[in-house]
Amino acid sequence: TRASFESFCSSKPDVKFRWRGGPSIDDAGLGSLARVYDICVLGRPAASGSGPRMTTLESALFESGQPVLVTPPKAPVTLGENVLISWNCSTEQAAATKAAMPVLKDAKTVTIVAIEGLMVPGPTGAQCRDWLAANGITAREYTIGNGGRKPGEVLLSEADKLGADLIVKGAYTQSRLRQMI
Repeated sequence: TRASFESFCSSKPDVKFRWRGGPSIDDAGLGSLARVYDICVLGRPAASGSGPRMTTLESALFESGQPVLVTPPKAPVTLGENVLISWNCSTEQAAATKAAMPVLKDAKTVTIVAIEGLMVPGPTGAQCRDWLAANGITAREYTIGNGGRKPGEVLLSEADKLGADLIVKGAYTQSRLRQMI
């Protein structure tokens, strides 16, 4: 993993990077330490209990104040060339999109997808597209229905259809208590 990371970063002349290895730290320690890194990269938690834990992801999301890149079980061939923004009009999504601006500027394709019935009050997908355009990013935008499916299923299905190699998604638009309920 380290060799792949360093190889990828070394191929980008403007990217400065560092790798932190060594003894494991607990979830709270990770959330705290990640505050002084630009991004925290974690594996996607598995329902089976093997592999990354949801508590680790939540610690990084809630405690770091920094973007978190959740990696899929199988590495994509490319990263950041075909980006899907999961727009739900929220403050959290706006922050995630803002944090992704450097990646979005280098992407070949940027698509903003809003899923009906899952938005909160706020700027529309078209307004997001205009914001990106003001930052030199060309994006297409559209809204899809959820067909009674869970939001995550709809999002992953749409990302698969588009061939997206990165999804920009804000986390926990709802309060932690409401999310648990």
